[in-house]
Amino acid sequence: MSTANYTDREAAYIKGELLKAYLEPLFMIVGQRELRIGFIDCSAAPWQKSRQDPGDTSVAISLGVMAKCHNELSGKFRRNVQFRGLFIERNKESFGKLESFLKSESWDGVDAQCLKGDFCDLGNDILSWCGNRDFCFFFVDATEWRHIAIPTLRPFLSRPSSEFLINFMFDSIVRAHAQTGFEEHMKAIFGEAPDTSHIASEERERFLFNLYCRQLKATAPIMGDAIPRCAHMRVLHPTRDRTVYDLVYLTWDPLGLVTFMEASEQLELEQKKVRALARQSKKVMRSRQLEIFSADKFVGDEAAVDLTKVKEYWLAKLSHDPKRFGVIEFADMLEETGWFMDDFQRAFLELEREGKVKNLASTGMRTGNPVRYWANGNRGEILEKV
Repeated sequence: MSTANYTDREAAYIKGELLKAYLEPLFMIVGQRELRIGFIDCSAAPWQKSRQDPGDTSVAISLGVMAKCHNELSGKFRRNVQFRGLFIERNKESFGKLESFLKSESWDGVDAQCLKGDFCDLGNDILSWCGNRDFCFFFVDATEWRHIAIPTLRPFLSRPSSEFLINFMFDSIVRAHAQTGFEEHMKAIFGEAPDTSHIASEERERFLFNLYCRQLKATAPIMGDAIPRCAHMRVLHPTRDRTVYDLVYLTWDPLGLVTFMEASEQLELEQKKVRALARQSKKVMRSRQLEIFSADKFVGDEAAVDLTKVKEYWLAKLSHDPKRFGVIEFADMLEETGWFMDDFQRAFLELEREGKVKNLASTGMRTGNPVRYWANGNRGEILEKV
Protein backbone atom coordinates (compact mmCIF):
# COMPACT_ATOMS: atom_id res chain seq x y z
CA MET A 1 0.00 0.00 0.00
CA SER A 2 1.38 3.35 -0.99
CA THR A 3 0.96 6.39 1.23
CA ALA A 4 0.79 8.45 -1.97
CA ASN A 5 -2.82 7.26 -2.33
CA TYR A 6 -3.62 8.60 1.13
CA THR A 7 -2.74 12.29 0.97
CA ASP A 8 -5.24 14.02 3.26
CA ARG A 9 -6.43 10.54 4.31
CA GLU A 10 -3.52 9.47 6.47
CA ALA A 11 -5.76 8.23 9.29
CA ALA A 12 -7.46 5.84 6.84
CA TYR A 13 -4.04 4.53 5.83
CA ILE A 14 -3.14 3.70 9.44
CA LYS A 15 -6.53 2.04 9.93
CA GLY A 16 -5.95 -0.17 6.89
CA GLU A 17 -2.43 -1.03 7.98
CA LEU A 18 -3.64 -2.09 11.42
CA LEU A 19 -6.33 -4.26 9.89
CA LYS A 20 -3.72 -5.97 7.73
CA ALA A 21 -1.13 -6.26 10.52
CA TYR A 22 -3.57 -7.85 12.97
CA LEU A 23 -5.73 -10.06 10.75
CA GLU A 24 -2.83 -12.13 9.45
CA PRO A 25 -1.50 -13.37 12.82
CA LEU A 26 -5.07 -13.73 14.10
CA PHE A 27 -6.19 -15.91 11.20
CA MET A 28 -3.01 -17.99 11.36
CA ILE A 29 -3.60 -18.70 15.06
CA VAL A 30 -7.33 -19.38 14.71
CA GLY A 31 -6.82 -21.41 11.54
CA GLN A 32 -4.84 -24.01 13.48
CA ARG A 33 -7.94 -24.90 15.50
CA GLU A 34 -10.87 -23.90 13.25
CA LEU A 35 -11.75 -25.03 9.72
CA ARG A 36 -14.13 -22.15 8.88
CA ILE A 37 -13.40 -18.47 9.47
CA GLY A 38 -15.67 -15.54 8.65
CA PHE A 39 -14.86 -11.85 8.21
CA ILE A 40 -17.73 -9.36 8.31
CA ASP A 41 -17.11 -5.79 7.12
CA CYS A 42 -20.12 -4.05 8.59
CA SER A 43 -19.66 -0.88 6.54
CA ALA A 44 -17.59 -1.39 3.41
CA ALA A 45 -17.81 2.31 2.43
CA PRO A 46 -16.12 4.38 1.23
CA TRP A 47 -15.82 2.29 -1.91
CA GLN A 48 -13.54 3.61 -4.64
CA LYS A 49 -13.99 7.28 -3.95
CA SER A 50 -11.85 9.70 -5.90
CA ARG A 51 -8.15 8.77 -5.96
CA GLN A 52 -8.81 5.52 -4.11
CA ASP A 53 -7.24 2.36 -5.46
CA PRO A 54 -9.55 -0.65 -4.92
CA GLY A 55 -6.54 -2.46 -3.43
CA ASP A 56 -6.37 0.09 -0.63
CA THR A 57 -9.88 -0.60 0.67
CA SER A 58 -10.72 -2.70 3.71
CA VAL A 59 -12.48 -5.10 1.31
CA ALA A 60 -9.37 -5.84 -0.73
CA ILE A 61 -7.09 -5.82 2.33
CA SER A 62 -9.17 -8.40 4.20
CA LEU A 63 -9.66 -10.62 1.14
CA GLY A 64 -5.93 -10.53 0.40
CA VAL A 65 -5.09 -11.49 3.98
CA MET A 66 -7.62 -14.33 3.97
CA ALA A 67 -6.25 -15.75 0.70
CA LYS A 68 -2.68 -15.54 1.99
CA CYS A 69 -3.59 -17.27 5.26
CA HIS A 70 -5.53 -19.97 3.41
CA ASN A 71 -2.47 -20.78 1.31
CA GLU A 72 -0.06 -20.71 4.26
CA LEU A 73 -2.28 -22.87 6.46
CA SER A 74 -2.69 -25.33 3.60
CA GLY A 75 1.03 -25.42 2.79
CA LYS A 76 2.64 -25.30 6.24
CA PHE A 77 0.02 -27.01 8.39
CA ARG A 78 -1.92 -29.06 5.82
CA ARG A 79 -5.17 -27.49 7.01
CA ASN A 80 -7.80 -26.69 4.41
CA VAL A 81 -9.42 -23.73 6.17
CA GLN A 82 -12.43 -22.22 4.43
CA PHE A 83 -12.48 -18.44 4.61
CA ARG A 84 -15.65 -16.41 4.01
CA GLY A 85 -16.09 -12.67 3.67
CA LEU A 86 -19.33 -10.71 3.99
CA PHE A 87 -19.31 -7.03 3.00
CA ILE A 88 -22.17 -4.67 3.88
CA GLU A 89 -22.80 -1.49 1.84
CA ARG A 90 -25.90 0.71 1.93
CA ASN A 91 -25.21 3.19 -0.88
CA LYS A 92 -26.72 1.98 -4.15
CA GLU A 93 -23.92 3.20 -6.42
CA SER A 94 -21.15 2.03 -4.08
CA PHE A 95 -22.85 -1.35 -3.67
CA GLY A 96 -22.90 -1.79 -7.44
CA LYS A 97 -19.17 -1.14 -7.62
CA LEU A 98 -18.53 -3.45 -4.69
CA GLU A 99 -20.60 -6.24 -6.21
CA SER A 100 -18.80 -5.88 -9.56
CA PHE A 101 -15.42 -5.97 -7.84
CA LEU A 102 -16.24 -9.16 -5.95
CA LYS A 103 -17.50 -10.84 -9.14
CA SER A 104 -14.51 -9.77 -11.23
CA GLU A 105 -11.82 -10.97 -8.83
CA SER A 106 -11.08 -14.25 -7.07
CA TRP A 107 -9.14 -15.13 -3.93
CA ASP A 108 -7.76 -18.59 -3.12
CA GLY A 109 -9.91 -20.41 -0.59
CA VAL A 110 -12.18 -17.39 0.03
CA ASP A 111 -15.90 -17.10 -0.63
CA ALA A 112 -16.83 -13.39 -0.86
CA GLN A 113 -20.40 -12.12 -0.68
CA CYS A 114 -22.07 -8.74 -0.15
CA LEU A 115 -25.35 -7.44 1.25
CA LYS A 116 -27.03 -4.14 0.42
CA GLY A 117 -28.26 -2.10 3.36
CA ASP A 118 -27.20 -0.69 6.72
CA PHE A 119 -25.81 -3.33 9.06
CA CYS A 120 -27.98 -1.87 11.86
CA ASP A 121 -30.98 -3.17 9.91
CA LEU A 122 -29.45 -6.44 8.71
CA GLY A 123 -28.69 -8.11 12.04
CA ASN A 124 -30.70 -11.27 11.41
CA ASP A 125 -29.28 -11.70 7.89
CA ILE A 126 -25.72 -11.24 9.12
CA LEU A 127 -26.13 -13.66 12.02
CA SER A 128 -27.74 -16.22 9.71
CA TRP A 129 -24.74 -15.92 7.39
CA CYS A 130 -22.35 -16.35 10.34
CA GLY A 131 -24.04 -19.49 11.67
CA ASN A 132 -23.62 -20.67 15.24
CA ARG A 133 -20.20 -22.32 15.21
CA ASP A 134 -17.79 -20.56 12.85
CA PHE A 135 -15.20 -18.13 14.20
CA CYS A 136 -16.18 -14.66 12.94
CA PHE A 137 -14.35 -11.34 13.03
CA PHE A 138 -16.56 -8.23 12.87
CA PHE A 139 -15.01 -5.02 11.52
CA VAL A 140 -17.33 -2.17 12.49
CA ASP A 141 -15.94 0.85 10.65
CA ALA A 142 -18.59 3.18 12.02
CA THR A 143 -19.77 6.23 10.10
CA GLU A 144 -22.66 7.07 12.46
CA TRP A 145 -23.03 7.02 16.24
CA ARG A 146 -25.74 4.38 16.08
CA HIS A 147 -23.22 1.96 14.51
CA ILE A 148 -21.31 1.76 17.79
CA ALA A 149 -24.33 1.97 20.10
CA ILE A 150 -24.72 -0.96 22.46
CA PRO A 151 -28.31 -1.79 21.33
CA THR A 152 -27.00 -2.11 17.76
CA LEU A 153 -24.08 -4.32 18.71
CA ARG A 154 -25.83 -6.43 21.37
CA PRO A 155 -26.99 -9.26 19.04
CA PHE A 156 -23.46 -9.62 17.65
CA LEU A 157 -21.76 -9.37 21.04
CA SER A 158 -23.90 -12.24 22.29
CA ARG A 159 -22.67 -14.55 19.53
CA PRO A 160 -20.00 -17.09 20.63
CA SER A 161 -16.65 -17.45 18.86
CA SER A 162 -16.46 -13.83 17.72
CA GLU A 163 -14.04 -10.89 17.85
CA PHE A 164 -14.60 -7.22 17.07
CA LEU A 165 -12.66 -4.21 15.80
CA ILE A 166 -14.79 -1.09 16.25
CA ASN A 167 -14.12 2.42 15.02
CA PHE A 168 -14.90 4.44 18.14
CA MET A 169 -15.58 7.86 16.64
CA PHE A 170 -13.75 9.79 19.33
CA ASP A 171 -13.32 13.12 17.54
CA SER A 172 -17.05 13.58 16.93
CA ILE A 173 -18.07 12.04 20.26
CA VAL A 174 -15.79 14.20 22.39
CA ARG A 175 -17.21 17.34 20.75
CA ALA A 176 -20.84 16.28 21.22
CA HIS A 177 -21.00 14.20 24.40
CA ALA A 178 -21.51 17.16 26.75
CA GLN A 179 -23.86 19.15 24.50
CA THR A 180 -27.59 19.43 25.11
CA GLY A 181 -29.64 17.39 22.68
CA PHE A 182 -27.28 14.43 22.38
CA GLU A 183 -28.05 12.74 25.71
CA GLU A 184 -30.00 9.82 24.23
CA HIS A 185 -27.25 9.12 21.68
CA MET A 186 -24.64 9.10 24.45
CA LYS A 187 -26.77 6.83 26.66
CA ALA A 188 -27.00 4.33 23.79
CA ILE A 189 -23.19 4.37 23.50
CA PHE A 190 -22.07 4.69 27.13
CA GLY A 191 -25.12 3.61 29.12
CA GLU A 192 -25.25 7.16 30.50
CA ALA A 193 -24.64 10.72 29.42
CA PRO A 194 -21.02 11.05 30.59
CA ASP A 195 -20.02 14.04 32.70
CA THR A 196 -16.41 15.00 31.96
CA SER A 197 -16.53 18.52 33.38
CA HIS A 198 -14.26 17.46 36.26
CA ILE A 199 -11.76 15.64 34.02
CA ALA A 200 -8.68 17.25 32.45
CA SER A 201 -8.80 17.36 28.65
CA GLU A 202 -5.74 15.10 28.31
CA GLU A 203 -7.46 12.43 30.43
CA ARG A 204 -10.86 12.65 28.74
CA GLU A 205 -10.08 10.18 25.98
CA ARG A 206 -9.03 7.43 28.37
CA PHE A 207 -12.10 8.08 30.52
CA LEU A 208 -14.54 7.82 27.59
CA PHE A 209 -12.74 4.78 26.16
CA ASN A 210 -12.88 2.99 29.52
CA LEU A 211 -16.56 3.86 29.91
CA TYR A 212 -17.36 2.48 26.45
CA CYS A 213 -15.33 -0.68 27.05
CA ARG A 214 -17.15 -1.29 30.32
CA GLN A 215 -20.42 -1.21 28.40
CA LEU A 216 -19.10 -3.57 25.73
CA LYS A 217 -17.80 -6.04 28.31
CA ALA A 218 -20.95 -5.83 30.42
CA THR A 219 -22.99 -6.73 27.33
CA ALA A 220 -20.67 -9.45 26.07
CA PRO A 221 -21.20 -12.73 27.96
CA ILE A 222 -18.57 -14.63 29.95
CA MET A 223 -17.93 -17.84 28.03
CA GLY A 224 -16.78 -20.56 30.40
CA ASP A 225 -13.46 -19.38 31.82
CA ALA A 226 -13.06 -16.74 29.11
CA ILE A 227 -13.88 -13.14 29.98
CA PRO A 228 -14.31 -10.29 27.46
CA ARG A 229 -11.27 -8.02 27.12
CA CYS A 230 -10.76 -4.62 25.47
CA ALA A 231 -7.81 -2.75 24.02
CA HIS A 232 -7.46 0.10 21.56
CA MET A 233 -5.14 1.93 19.21
CA ARG A 234 -5.28 5.70 18.85
CA VAL A 235 -5.37 6.99 15.28
CA LEU A 236 -4.20 10.59 15.30
CA HIS A 237 -4.90 13.58 13.09
CA PRO A 238 -2.04 13.87 10.58
CA THR A 239 -1.08 17.44 11.45
CA ARG A 240 -2.80 18.21 14.76
CA ASP A 241 -2.24 16.73 18.20
CA ARG A 242 -5.64 15.14 18.59
CA THR A 243 -7.23 11.74 18.13
CA VAL A 244 -9.43 11.18 15.08
CA TYR A 245 -10.72 7.84 16.30
CA ASP A 246 -9.83 4.90 18.51
CA LEU A 247 -9.86 1.41 17.03
CA VAL A 248 -11.39 -0.60 19.87
CA TYR A 249 -10.70 -4.32 19.96
CA LEU A 250 -12.91 -6.79 21.85
CA THR A 251 -11.89 -10.40 22.39
CA TRP A 252 -12.28 -13.29 24.80
CA ASP A 253 -8.76 -14.56 24.11
CA PRO A 254 -5.81 -13.14 26.14
CA LEU A 255 -3.41 -14.12 23.35
CA GLY A 256 -5.60 -12.19 20.92
CA LEU A 257 -5.34 -9.06 23.05
CA VAL A 258 -1.55 -9.38 23.34
CA THR A 259 -1.25 -9.94 19.58
CA PHE A 260 -3.43 -6.91 18.85
CA MET A 261 -1.33 -4.68 21.09
CA GLU A 262 1.86 -5.94 19.46
CA ALA A 263 0.44 -5.12 16.02
CA SER A 264 -0.59 -1.67 17.28
CA GLU A 265 2.88 -1.10 18.68
CA GLN A 266 4.51 -1.94 15.35
CA LEU A 267 2.31 0.66 13.66
CA GLU A 268 3.11 3.42 16.15
CA LEU A 269 6.40 4.15 14.40
CA GLU A 270 4.67 4.10 11.00
CA GLN A 271 2.06 6.53 12.28
CA LYS A 272 4.79 8.87 13.53
CA LYS A 273 6.42 8.82 10.09
CA VAL A 274 3.14 9.44 8.26
CA ARG A 275 2.35 12.39 10.52
CA ALA A 276 5.86 13.81 10.12
CA LEU A 277 5.50 13.69 6.34
CA ALA A 278 2.03 15.26 6.48
CA ARG A 279 3.30 18.13 8.63
CA GLN A 280 6.28 18.64 6.35
CA SER A 281 4.00 18.68 3.29
CA LYS A 282 1.78 21.29 4.93
CA LYS A 283 4.82 23.40 5.77
CA VAL A 284 6.13 23.19 2.19
CA MET A 285 2.74 24.21 0.77
CA ARG A 286 2.65 27.19 3.11
CA SER A 287 6.24 28.35 2.49
CA ARG A 288 6.52 27.07 -1.12
CA GLN A 289 10.05 25.97 -0.32
CA LEU A 290 11.13 22.36 -0.64
CA GLU A 291 13.10 20.83 2.22
CA ILE A 292 16.32 18.88 1.70
CA PHE A 293 15.53 15.87 3.90
CA SER A 294 12.37 13.83 4.21
CA ALA A 295 10.84 14.33 7.68
CA ASP A 296 10.25 10.60 8.28
CA LYS A 297 14.02 9.98 8.37
CA PHE A 298 14.25 11.75 11.73
CA VAL A 299 11.47 9.83 13.48
CA GLY A 300 12.61 7.54 16.30
CA ASP A 301 10.94 4.78 18.28
CA GLU A 302 11.13 6.49 21.66
CA ALA A 303 8.81 5.16 24.35
CA ALA A 304 5.55 7.12 24.54
CA VAL A 305 5.17 6.51 28.26
CA ASP A 306 7.46 7.50 31.14
CA LEU A 307 9.38 4.33 32.02
CA THR A 308 9.52 5.46 35.64
CA LYS A 309 5.78 4.88 35.84
CA VAL A 310 6.12 1.46 34.20
CA LYS A 311 8.87 0.50 36.65
CA GLU A 312 6.69 1.53 39.57
CA TYR A 313 3.88 -0.56 38.11
CA TRP A 314 6.17 -3.60 37.82
CA LEU A 315 7.31 -3.26 41.42
CA ALA A 316 3.70 -3.09 42.58
CA LYS A 317 2.87 -6.25 40.60
CA LEU A 318 5.87 -8.25 41.76
CA SER A 319 6.64 -9.59 45.21
CA HIS A 320 9.43 -11.51 46.95
CA ASP A 321 7.38 -14.64 46.38
CA PRO A 322 8.06 -15.86 42.82
CA LYS A 323 5.14 -15.38 40.44
CA ARG A 324 4.61 -16.62 36.89
CA PHE A 325 3.92 -14.04 34.16
CA GLY A 326 2.49 -15.49 30.97
CA VAL A 327 0.05 -14.43 28.29
CA ILE A 328 -2.88 -14.06 30.73
CA GLU A 329 -0.92 -11.83 33.12
CA PHE A 330 0.43 -9.68 30.28
CA ALA A 331 -3.05 -9.37 28.77
CA ASP A 332 -4.26 -8.11 32.15
CA MET A 333 -1.43 -5.58 32.31
CA LEU A 334 -1.88 -4.33 28.73
CA GLU A 335 -5.62 -3.95 29.18
CA GLU A 336 -5.31 -2.21 32.54
CA THR A 337 -2.73 0.37 31.45
CA GLY A 338 -2.97 0.75 27.67
CA TRP A 339 0.83 0.62 27.49
CA PHE A 340 2.73 -1.43 24.93
CA MET A 341 4.66 -4.65 25.41
CA ASP A 342 7.97 -2.93 24.73
CA ASP A 343 7.26 -0.47 27.56
CA PHE A 344 7.03 -3.39 29.98
CA GLN A 345 10.10 -5.10 28.54
CA ARG A 346 12.27 -1.97 28.71
CA ALA A 347 11.15 -1.17 32.24
CA PHE A 348 11.80 -4.70 33.48
CA LEU A 349 15.28 -4.65 31.90
CA GLU A 350 16.11 -1.41 33.71
CA LEU A 351 14.87 -2.84 37.00
CA GLU A 352 16.93 -5.97 36.40
CA ARG A 353 20.05 -3.90 35.79
CA GLU A 354 19.32 -2.01 39.01
CA GLY A 355 19.17 -5.33 40.87
CA LYS A 356 15.54 -4.85 41.90
CA VAL A 357 13.92 -7.74 40.00
CA LYS A 358 14.91 -11.13 38.68
CA ASN A 359 13.69 -13.56 36.04
CA LEU A 360 14.27 -17.02 37.49
CA ALA A 361 14.11 -18.59 34.02
CA SER A 362 17.03 -16.55 32.69
CA THR A 363 20.63 -17.62 33.35
CA GLY A 364 21.91 -14.22 32.21
CA MET A 365 20.51 -10.77 31.57
CA ARG A 366 18.67 -10.66 28.24
CA THR A 367 18.95 -7.42 26.32
CA GLY A 368 15.81 -8.12 24.29
CA ASN A 369 12.53 -9.49 25.66
CA PRO A 370 13.77 -10.09 29.22
CA VAL A 371 10.36 -11.64 29.98
CA ARG A 372 9.03 -14.19 27.50
CA TYR A 373 5.28 -14.53 27.99
CA TRP A 374 5.14 -17.19 25.26
CA ALA A 375 7.47 -19.57 27.11
CA ASN A 376 6.13 -22.83 28.53
CA GLY A 377 3.11 -22.89 26.24
CA ASN A 378 2.18 -19.25 26.93
CA ARG A 379 2.35 -19.83 30.69
CA GLY A 380 5.38 -17.55 30.73
CA GLU A 381 8.29 -17.28 33.14
CA ILE A 382 8.70 -16.89 36.91
CA LEU A 383 9.65 -13.43 38.18
CA GLU A 384 10.38 -12.05 41.61
CA LYS A 385 11.26 -8.82 43.38
CA VAL A 386 14.80 -8.90 44.82
